[in-house]
Amino acid sequence: MKIEEFKNITIAYMRNIGEYGVKNELLMEEFKDYLKNNHLLGADTVLLGIALDDPAATPQEELRYDVGLIIKDDMDISLNKRCIDDGTYAIYETAHTNQAVIAFWRDIAELTEGLAVDYGKPVIERYAADKIADHLCEFCIPLK
Repeated sequence: MKIEEFKNITIAYMRNIGEYGVKNELLMEEFKDYLKNNHLLGADTVLLGIALDDPAATPQEELRYDVGLIIKDDMDISLNKRCIDDGTYAIYETAHTNQAVIAFWRDIAELTEGLAVDYGKPVIERYAADKIADHLCEFCIPLK
């Protein structure tokens, strides 16, 4: 685990509303296709996946999940845009496999034990091109 400060991050994004799982994976593929078709994928591309609602407290049909591209000021993208919450995040690197991601979510309470987690902000999945090339992804846990 490492600690990072997030500041002034804007994303262009697509959103799924409904049950988490397969639909989120399909949204990510649709999003990547959009980026490819618009020549927006490159060696410095960073994609985010953000589950905005707690499935234990939100009806399945109302769950929101965003997939986004971290954008720079000069990028012209015809998608919705929004800012990521500034703050301190604990970064956990894991294998980019279904099993490893499921294990991360299953073990998140143990992994964050002793940390001042900010439960008012969502956990962010981060997929940087260089990490993906090494079959890795990151989970960014917001801290108080």
